[in-house]
Amino acid sequence: MTEKIGLAPGSAIYTGDVEFSAPDIHAISYNKDNVTADEHQSFEQLRETYNSLDGEKTFWTHVEPISDQESIAKIGSLFDLHSLVVEDMLSVKHRPKTEEFDDYIFIVIKYAEYSNSELSFSHISLILKGDALLSFADKTPDKFENIKKRLEKHDSRIRKENGQYLLSTIIDYIIDDYFVVLENIGDEIENLEEEILNNPTKESIERVHRIKRTLMELKKKIWPTRELINVLIHSDEIDPKYYIYFKDVYEHIINIVDITEGYRDTISSFLDIYLSTLSNRMNEIMKTLSIIATIFIPLSFLTGYFGMNFKYETLLESQSVYVWSNALMLAVPIGLLTYFKIRKWF
Repeated sequence: MTEKIGLAPGSAIYTGDVEFSAPDIHAISYNKDNVTADEHQSFEQLRETYNSLDGEKTFWTHVEPISDQESIAKIGSLFDLHSLVVEDMLSVKHRPKTEEFDDYIFIVIKYAEYSNSELSFSHISLILKGDALLSFADKTPDKFENIKKRLEKHDSRIRKENGQYLLSTIIDYIIDDYFVVLENIGDEIENLEEEILNNPTKESIERVHRIKRTLMELKKKIWPTRELINVLIHSDEIDPKYYIYFKDVYEHIINIVDITEGYRDTISSFLDIYLSTLSNRMNEIMKTLSIIATIFIPLSFLTGYFGMNFKYETLLESQSVYVWSNALMLAVPIGLLTYFKIRKWF
C-alpha cells in the first residue's frame, strides 16, 4: 500500500506483484437457448460487444491479470465505475467487502491456493450491474474454466438464470476452494503430528509455527467474507429467490471458520506434545544412565577397596580370593539387572 502514499483518492495504482502484461479479456453472453464466448478480446472489441447488448442475454466479462492499471482504468470507464472502485480493484491487499452503488454492486473477495506448503491469495473483484457481471482477477489457476464449461451445457441451471445467479455461482466456486486448501493443510498437520510423536526435531517446531501463521492468515481472509455474503443476503438489489444460494455460501464460510479454528487448536497443542516428547526422551536417557551408574557403583567400591595398599596382604595373595572377587563383580550387575527387571524399571 505504500505505492499510494501521497496520491489523491481514486488513483488507479496496481499494488500487486504480477508481471506487467495486457489484460486477457473474456466476454460471454448467454441465455437458455445459446451462449456466445469471445476470448482474448481487445478493449475496442469489448466496447463493441457491450454496446451491442440487447438485454435478452446475461453478459459476463472476465479480465485477468490486472497489472496493466491504465487498461483496467479504461475498462472501468467503459462500465461507468467509480474511481474509488477502480482503485480498490487494483489494491490487491484490500480486505474482502461488499459495497452497493446506485446501479451496481461491488465485491472484493480472495481466491485461496495452497501449494508447496505456501498459502497465496488472488485478489478478485466482482461488479454486478443489471444483467452484466464483471470479474477482475489478479491471478487464478484456471480463469474460472469450470464455470465456463457449465455454461456450455445446454441443460445447465446457470444458463436459465440471470447475472445474480452467476454471481452466487462464482462466489461459491471461490469459497469451495478454501475446503481444498484446508484439506491439504489437514494432511500436513497429520504428518506433522506423527513426526512430533515419533521423531521431533527443530524443523518440526518451525513447521508448527509456519502452519499456525498460515491458519491465522487464512482466517483473516475468510472472516470478512462472512460479512460480505451477509450484505448480499440483505441487499435490495438481489432477487429474494437467490437468497438461498448466498445463504448456502454463508454456511460454507461458517464451516471453514470452524475447521480453521479446530486446526489452530490442534496445531497449538503440538507445542505441548513436542515439549512432552522431549521430556519423555530425556527421562528415558536419564533412566538408562542411572541404571548404568547404579551397576558400576558397587563395582567401583569393590575395585577401590581391594586396590588399597594394606600392610598385611595375606588376603590379597590368595588365588581363591582373586577368583571369588571376579565372580562377585560379575554377580553384582547380573543381580541388579534382574532386580530392575522384576521392578519393571526398564
